[in-house]
This record gives sequence, structure tokens and C-alpha cells, in this order.
Amino acid sequence: MWIRLTAILLCVVFFITGCNSLISQFFGTHKLRTFPMFEVVQTGIGDADFVSLEGAWQTGDYLVVPPRNKADKAVLIYPLLTEIQLAAVEKGELVEPRIIAWTKNFSLDCDEENNCAPRQRVDALGIVREMRREKKKAHMLPSNKYRLPENVDYVEVGRSPLAWYWNLLMLVGGLGLAFFIESRAAKKRAALEQQ
Repeated sequence: MWIRLTAILLCVVFFITGCNSLISQFFGTHKLRTFPMFEVVQTGIGDADFVSLEGAWQTGDYLVVPPRNKADKAVLIYPLLTEIQLAAVEKGELVEPRIIAWTKNFSLDCDEENNCAPRQRVDALGIVREMRREKKKAHMLPSNKYRLPENVDYVEVGRSPLAWYWNLLMLVGGLGLAFFIESRAAKKRAALEQQ
């Protein structure tokens, strides 16, 4: 009985997750929203979960947080600034980056060459989400250049939400499996009652 209830609970979780993600992807926070970087600094990104940041600047400053074990991956962390903020950094002024970009998809060789996040203009696309606490080291960026504001957003660049068909599969699969489990249990109960 406990196994059946646990399986039904997992089916409900898959159903709700798939349903919620499908709705969010087409009508809610998972829908791609595009922001000019100067607007992000002024007003933020609100409740957006999937963003495209236009006219952002990488400064050349970055951190590589090494893996903790063989199963773990290193994380690359770097600030994204407006052109005005970049000019301020070059003058030696302290700036507050509104966006901290991070990714696990990079080669550790770039750290040896010191070019993991070269100074350049980029249009960054990614999911707004925090990294794990032990990897969250943005406060270690050079303190003479950057001060993290309280409302900083972390964007995992190069990542997009799960495709709609996978969400639909979770929704339909969870619902279908729950019906299958319950119909099978009902048939067993009916068979026992007839004996």
C-alpha cells in the first residue's frame, strides 16, 4: 500500500510540475523576456525566469570555482555591466553589477590563458537562478571594482527552460501512470471481493 501511495504521490508531482511549467512557458515567467542592459540596471528584471540581456559587457574579470569532487563541475562566474558601468570600472570607480552571470559549460583551459570571460559586448541569454551555496563566490570578485547590491540577480547563461514537449510528457505521463496504478489496484480489489 505504501509503495502505491508513494508512486501516486510521485505521479502527482510530475503532473503538477509539467502543468505549471507548460503554463509558465507560454504565459508566465518562463516565457523569454528581452531587456536592454541599461534598463536592467535601472529597474531590474522583475519576476522573469528566462531572459535575454542586450548590450551587456563582460569586463574580463571572472572567477573559476573549482569542482569539489569528480562528480562536480567547475563554475565560471563573471559580472555583466552596461557600457557606462564598464567605463566607470576603467576609471577606477566602484560599480554595483546588477547581473552576475555563471555557467558550468566552459573549458578549464581558458583559466590558464586568462580569457574565460574576455572584455567584450555580449547579448546574454539564460535562466535566472541562484547557484548552489558552496559555489556562490561572486563576493570574491575584485572588491576595488565591484560591490554586490542586495538585489543582484544570478543568470545561468547558455541555458534555457525545459522544452515544452518534455513538460507535456511529464504532465501526461504522470497522469497516465497514476490512472494505470489505480485501475490495477481497483481490479485487484474487485478480484479479491469476488472470491
